Amino acid sequence: MGVAGAALCASGFLVGCATQEAKPVASSHAAGAVYQASGNEPFWHLTLAQNTLTLQQPGSPELVRAVTHAHTDSGERIYEAQDLKAVMTPGTCTDSMSNQRFTEKVRVTLQGRTLQGCGGDSQGPASLNDTRWVVTTLNGKPLAASNHAPTEADRTTDQPNHDHEPPLVAPTLDVNATGKVSGSDGCNRYVGGLTFGPKGRVEASKAGGISTMMACMGPGGALSRSFNDLKQAVTRWHVDGTTLVLETADNRTIRLRQVF
Repeated sequence: MGVAGAALCASGFLVGCATQEAKPVASSHAAGAVYQASGNEPFWHLTLAQNTLTLQQPGSPELVRAVTHAHTDSGERIYEAQDLKAVMTPGTCTDSMSNQRFTEKVRVTLQGRTLQGCGGDSQGPASLNDTRWVVTTLNGKPLAASNHAPTEADRTTDQPNHDHEPPLVAPTLDVNATGKVSGSDGCNRYVGGLTFGPKGRVEASKAGGISTMMACMGPGGALSRSFNDLKQAVTRWHVDGTTLVLETADNRTIRLRQVF
């Protein structure tokens, strides 16, 4: 019996521990670990921690229930409470909103309703299409500006500001439905140059990309040059947890957080 299962038995929450195996849900097996799952249309979020299932849904009161029975059946892990049941089935599950992949399919039943979603460890998206990212680290150097990405209304990336030095903003990477890129280098807008394919594949355009030609001075100019130097050399991508990592052939990296 796993660590979480033993804890549930010891606490007296489980029935039939001698005949059924209650496997741990939290993949980390660490004390205090929290298992999370969620789904869309309708939106819901479930956690399992300290023998307690907590279900949250927009517009509804939070539902907190103590686990009364946990067991396995045909490879599924089943957690039952007073009027709430969660079933975790191993297998790749893709979130319908974020395209993020997870290691388990999750089914929650409540008062005759069934909610479908994903849980377990994040596997990262199979594709980067239709996503937007903000740079957080350039070759190991964190960017303090990563919380200040250009917005659609931010004109400092399109024309000079003659009144004062424009604020330092982090470069962005937008990937369209076909894998082609655009965004801001922190000073100028750029389009093209790279196409992201599935499973880490990156193709560089022979013609290269195009960008606006605003003069970039000071820290903003240094940031944009560093980003462009790395971006043009990217040869592959992978997802580390929730972070997108772009790598060059000589192992330099760009790390980014997802905006959507």
